[in-house]
Amino acid sequence: PGPYGPYGATGQQQPPMYPAPGAPGGGGGKNNKMIAIVAAAVAAVLVAGAGVFFLTRDDDGDDKKDESKGNNSQGSQGSQRGGADPKPTSTKGDELFSIDDPEVKDYTKVPGAWATDKVFAKTGLKELLVVDLKTNQQKKPVKLRGEVCGASNGMTKRHEVGLVVRETVSSKASCNHMVVVNIETGKIVMDEKMPNAERESSNENVAISGDTVASAWTGGSAAYDIPSGKELWSAKPSNCRDEGYAGGKHLYAVTRCGTDYDKPQYTVQRLDPKNKGKATWKFKVPKGVKSINIASTDPLVLAVGTSSRSSSVSDLMTVGEDKALKARIPLDKKYVSPCYYQGVDSCYNIAVGPDTVYLATKEHSGQADYGRTNEIMALDFNSGNAKWKAEAGEKRSFIPLRMQGTNLIAYKLPDYQGGGEVVSIEPGKGKQTRLLQLPASRQGSGEQAFNISSSSLRMPLLWEHNRLFLHKANLLKKRDSGYTSPFSKLAAGFGAE
Repeated sequence: PGPYGPYGATGQQQPPMYPAPGAPGGGGGKNNKMIAIVAAAVAAVLVAGAGVFFLTRDDDGDDKKDESKGNNSQGSQGSQRGGADPKPTSTKGDELFSIDDPEVKDYTKVPGAWATDKVFAKTGLKELLVVDLKTNQQKKPVKLRGEVCGASNGMTKRHEVGLVVRETVSSKASCNHMVVVNIETGKIVMDEKMPNAERESSNENVAISGDTVASAWTGGSAAYDIPSGKELWSAKPSNCRDEGYAGGKHLYAVTRCGTDYDKPQYTVQRLDPKNKGKATWKFKVPKGVKSINIASTDPLVLAVGTSSRSSSVSDLMTVGEDKALKARIPLDKKYVSPCYYQGVDSCYNIAVGPDTVYLATKEHSGQADYGRTNEIMALDFNSGNAKWKAEAGEKRSFIPLRMQGTNLIAYKLPDYQGGGEVVSIEPGKGKQTRLLQLPASRQGSGEQAFNISSSSLRMPLLWEHNRLFLHKANLLKKRDSGYTSPFSKLAAGFGAE
């Protein structure tokens, strides 16, 4: 639970990014059970009231050739990234910049963060904050029409990101506008009102693949061409609906059919955006699965839940190009859940290579008299069997970030004596090479300002061009007593001095 325990230094439990029932890794006891009951009841009412859901995509092209082409620089979390950054001239790092929390009147979501070699961008309150990485100074913010409800993990090759934004500045306004922003130029290149979303209050699903941005919510779904804003498809009444999209090299949809809430019929579909979202490839999910997250799109890895009483992840499923289930990996009590909450594109504690899945084990006692440690296990994509492991070391724990070429990049969390590290791990024997060593920081400063835990990640940690970027996904109201939490940073960047 991190150096200050599951409740941080203040003793105040942090709420989840989004109050989805049974969010894994969050604890919560009776409160979470009540949330799960209420959420299930609301979902049941929605299904019963609507009778049928929305789907207009032509999805009968099951066996046709896939002609979609993705060119994301950042795909779905866990996807492979080709090539390697130049070896850093120095591994001694420090904080390059930080952004303080803005003051809010209530719990507020601020999802989304991205980095290129030139800028770092982070959602703020009704704006997109951008830092020039040459000067480490903030540029003029990009003003938005309202709060950001959801944000894409990835971006286009032109460094455009997708946001679902509230229609007005009111915190009660509908989340019904799809906005695309170029984070390097600071220009809004697209702003379209989504159909059937007038009453949408909390849409978090946004995915980018190539020049397509797509979003799915309770009452429908829509996709657009970037930057023209042309609608590629949208929802209409049907027995099926797209629950969410995940981007990267390909655009995938998790599609649910049937009106039986307890017995959903799921398929994962690869879509052709140029042909009205027609499905060019389908994987029929085995019966018994109650919830699905897409942990990686290249290759395809699903994080599934099998309990009707909880949306937590119980297993990973690796899926081959032949549409066959290759391996089913139970998480049991050994592995950390790769997904913090229920959402098609919300798995951050995992990395996936062409033939290997990397998962962090739960923290456990080591050889030292005190302190905890963990490992990252390399699991075979086709069998699910362990291939090799990397050890964090005594009194340390680490998190898989992503692939860089054939190597795994991992973030080793800070401890009481020293700062965190970013390491590159070679496949095979797990040899570690340090890429960045950060100095020790006090509670509420440096890395410690984010209270990151190896047991749950509420946002993706970014490692881009030999820089580490940490950020928050939600903000809390300042206490009436005037007390300011020590974890008061919205985002920070770290790199070589």
